[in-house]
Amino acid sequence: MQPAIPDDDSDLDPADLAERTRALQQRLALVEQQSCRGCGAPLCGHGAVLAVVFGCQHAPRCARCLAAETGEGVASMVGRALQWITRRDCFLHVWRAAGQREGNGADSLPACVVPAAEAASVSTSTPPGVAVANELGAAVPDAVAHYDAGDLGCGDLVLELRFQLAEMASGAVLRVTARDPAAPVDLPAWCGLCGHTLLHAAHPDYWIRRRDRR
Repeated sequence: MQPAIPDDDSDLDPADLAERTRALQQRLALVEQQSCRGCGAPLCGHGAVLAVVFGCQHAPRCARCLAAETGEGVASMVGRALQWITRRDCFLHVWRAAGQREGNGADSLPACVVPAAEAASVSTSTPPGVAVANELGAAVPDAVAHYDAGDLGCGDLVLELRFQLAEMASGAVLRVTARDPAAPVDLPAWCGLCGHTLLHAAHPDYWIRRRDRR
C-alpha cells in the first residue's frame, strides 16, 4: 500500500516556509520584468505566479497562453491552479500580495488574468484529456530516464521537470528523485495541473508519464 500523500504544506517547518517564501518573492520579481513569450503581453503579479507554478519562469507565458498549452479554458486552468496555490503557504502569500498590489481579491479569480465573464462560468474540475494526479499503482513502472533533483524545491523543482519532460516522447516515463520534504505535495499536484500522470510514488522517488504532445 502506498503512503498517503498530503494535500498541503502545513507540516513543513515554519523557518523553511519563510525561506521558501523569500526565495519565491525574489524569483517572481525577475519574472514580472518579462513579457509573455507566447503573445508578448506584459505579466502581472498573478501571471508571474502562474508562470512559476507551471514551471516556465524563464520563458513565461500569460494565463491565456498557458491555458492554450494545457488545452482548456483560462478560467478553468486558473481555478485549478488556485486550488493548488491556496494549499501552499509560500505561493498563497505571494498570490495575495499580488492581489493587494493590483486591487484584486485574495483568493478569487483575479480580473487581471481571468475576465469577469469567464470567471462566472469557471469549472475547477479536471477537464477531459488532462491527467489526474495520484494515479498510484502497486507496480513500479519502467522508466526511460532518471532525473535526480536533489534538494530542489518550490518553483525550481517544477522548472527543471518541465525541461526534462519537454525532451521526452509522449507517454514516456521519467523517474524523478526529489528529496525536498514538500515533493510529496508538489509533484502530484503539478502533474495534475500540467497534464502529466504520476504513476507511482515512494518518496524520494516518483515515476511521471509525459502527457501527449499537442
